[in-house]
Amino acid sequence: MQQITENRERLKPIIECIIFLGRQNLAFRGHRDQGKLNTNIDLLPTNEGNFRQLLKFKIASGDKILEKHLQTTSAKATYISHTTQEQLIECCKEEILSHILNNVKESCYYSVIFDETTDISHISQLSLSLRYVDKANNVHEQFICFINCHDYVYDKLTEDNVEPKLTGIVLGNAVVSIMKDMSLDLNNCVGIGTDGCSVMTSVTRGAVAEIQKNCPNAVYSPCSNHALNLSISKSSNVQLVRNTMGIIKEVLSFFNTSSKRSFVLKNCTMT
Repeated sequence: MQQITENRERLKPIIECIIFLGRQNLAFRGHRDQGKLNTNIDLLPTNEGNFRQLLKFKIASGDKILEKHLQTTSAKATYISHTTQEQLIECCKEEILSHILNNVKESCYYSVIFDETTDISHISQLSLSLRYVDKANNVHEQFICFINCHDYVYDKLTEDNVEPKLTGIVLGNAVVSIMKDMSLDLNNCVGIGTDGCSVMTSVTRGAVAEIQKNCPNAVYSPCSNHALNLSISKSSNVQLVRNTMGIIKEVLSFFNTSSKRSFVLKNCTMT
């Protein structure tokens, strides 16, 4: 038990750094983020990335447990390597997801919000969020995950070795599979939110229709923000035909150049 307690104390400041960077939405790694950590900030001014610099800051602030841990353990047991970072981040992710799902199940009914797009590296990414109302009638929208569509469908939903084509049916089945993996009651899904493209909304082969086959109580609600974004995007491409103030000035000039026309305009204004 003493060894277990010591190991937990060693990991605690490292996990605190990971949680801090995650909450602040800061990148973990820098250009030089490997090897033994030099705990003396003054002797090594090189920026080693946010994670390692934050560890140095904690030591400089008086964290003796972390300092002793990094100075007395071997390079393979410091728990600050890239591999350990990924493992600890995964643990944090599982803890956060468990907390969100417990709140969703406590609220009973929920809606699923998702969209699929191709990123700059040509990887098809699907984002998934859950929307629910707690007992105090507060509305929550919680991001759940990003998934690589091709990899997920290939590993989970494809029986042969053929790379799947991401149709609306395939995307819908992927969302249903994720919901089942999270042990969500599909009958309690009362809403589906996504954009209005044909892949999502097609009555016969759309992702929404495929989800509704498994979630009979889910009502489709198109994303109003997406529609507004498209409207603004289209309207910004419309060229201005003529300056309105310029037209008004020309009309006034036309009437002012003639006393008769000016008299008519003055009478019309008075009327």
